[in-house]
Amino acid sequence: MATPVQRTSHVPTHPAATEPGLEPTAAEPVPVVAPLGWLLALSGGVGLLLATWLVYPTDYDGMWAGYVGSIVGTVVLLAAMVLRTSFPARPAIGVIGLSGVLLVMLGVFRDSSHAVLVTELAAGIVLLLATGLLAAGSQRD
Repeated sequence: MATPVQRTSHVPTHPAATEPGLEPTAAEPVPVVAPLGWLLALSGGVGLLLATWLVYPTDYDGMWAGYVGSIVGTVVLLAAMVLRTSFPARPAIGVIGLSGVLLVMLGVFRDSSHAVLVTELAAGIVLLLATGLLAAGSQRD
């Protein structure tokens, strides 16, 4: 007859759950939201790239905004591809989050046309939402 093995979790428990009479609950990642976060990150990067080609104006400001948008969109797409490999996920999630913050800051503080403003804000918000979902569902370090 085998003796039962005590299984210990490496996930920290909630501090209130250590009180007497309460079951400890583990703060584990939710694996369901990570694929949705990856899909949002991918669609945010592709949408930004398409917007730089199709929506941005062809004047001086649109040209420079297109350069910045293309670079950020490419970096986001590369980071989203890294999430599907065996590399650590945290740096890629951080890159996606920083790209979202950069796009929101550029949309708010740069004096651009209406199309550039709306595109940068929308892509930045989508990337920040994707970062939150990826961080909540990531099971890799």
